[in-house]
Amino acid sequence: MSVVVVLEQQGSHPATVRSTLAQVSTREPVVLPNTSLERTLGSFWRAQTAGWLFGAMFGFVCRIIAFEDLVFALVLTAVLEPIGFSLTALAHSFFRDRIRRGITLMIVAVALMLSVLAGLGQMLVADAIKTAMLPQNDPGLVSSKLVIPAVYYTLVFMGWSLAYLWINAEADARTAWFQRGHAREAALNAELNQLRSQLDSHFLLNALNVVAMEIPESPDIALEMTKRVAAYLRYSLAHHDQRLCSLAEELEAVRNYLRIQELRFESRLDCKLDADPNIEGTRVPHFILQPLIENAVKHGLATTNGPLAISVTAKRVGTQLAVEICNSGRLRKHSRDRPAVGLANTSRRLELHYPDRHRLTIDQEEGKVVVKLTLRGSACYA
Repeated sequence: MSVVVVLEQQGSHPATVRSTLAQVSTREPVVLPNTSLERTLGSFWRAQTAGWLFGAMFGFVCRIIAFEDLVFALVLTAVLEPIGFSLTALAHSFFRDRIRRGITLMIVAVALMLSVLAGLGQMLVADAIKTAMLPQNDPGLVSSKLVIPAVYYTLVFMGWSLAYLWINAEADARTAWFQRGHAREAALNAELNQLRSQLDSHFLLNALNVVAMEIPESPDIALEMTKRVAAYLRYSLAHHDQRLCSLAEELEAVRNYLRIQELRFESRLDCKLDADPNIEGTRVPHFILQPLIENAVKHGLATTNGPLAISVTAKRVGTQLAVEICNSGRLRKHSRDRPAVGLANTSRRLELHYPDRHRLTIDQEEGKVVVKLTLRGSACYA
């Protein structure tokens, strides 16, 4: 629901977003990191084994230093560390299903209580082994006291429990973040598909109207227009499942459209297209230029007394792709009640594909209207 609210505020299409989120909820689950420690660390058992092996080596060295008895240290380590490994494995089985709905204060309290019990148990086992193997042990030794071993083993289990719960909490947060991101991406992809389909329909409607007007008086021109529209359809269908295309392909679609308009208006229209060959392989969104070209023709003819001159240039400026569309005539302001669909869709697509990495301006410069589009970096949601 939060995704829908955000997109509605940004001027998107809530019906499409809601239907897409419904599809996301009913389709096969996406493989995302699980909340369990196995998913977080790659393998719980690898982490468990590595941790206790390190603890065994550390404890073995400490016991040699404390008791100065290699055999006793070896026996103590060989008994206590496997017990610790088994107890923590049981704790993992106990907590695994209980923390799926979240880590509560009760779970933390139970973990700490079990850690104290496990620490006391380890202390009793260690004292029994010490009594059996070191009967003449000096009671003055720190290691012979029961309090310090109990505290030591309790802290070991508490550390394991808190680390286990903390890592699972982090995994929960990361999983929720992934799920929110996946839902938002699905919604944005649906919006992009709808925006593109609107542009396709808008272009085809205009092109077919033009062809229909030419058939009675100029069937030959209408035939060439039809071929150009067919070329456009081939281009659109060939990239139906792709949101990006090369700049060269995008410019070819622009040429087809401009050729249709040249056939229609003949001497009233003069079009030029110039692109740096080195940037023609740059990937750009499909039909990102089409609405801008349509506006140049439509509004240019309406505001120009003589022939309409249109020029399209594309080049690299530093790290940015710069496209400039110029047409003679005057800049017309659209009514707020009826904004231009093509221009509004283009602006929205740019926001989705190039967030904070694009600039689109439309200005009046002397006797012409200049549209400047700059894109930086690669497009999102490819």
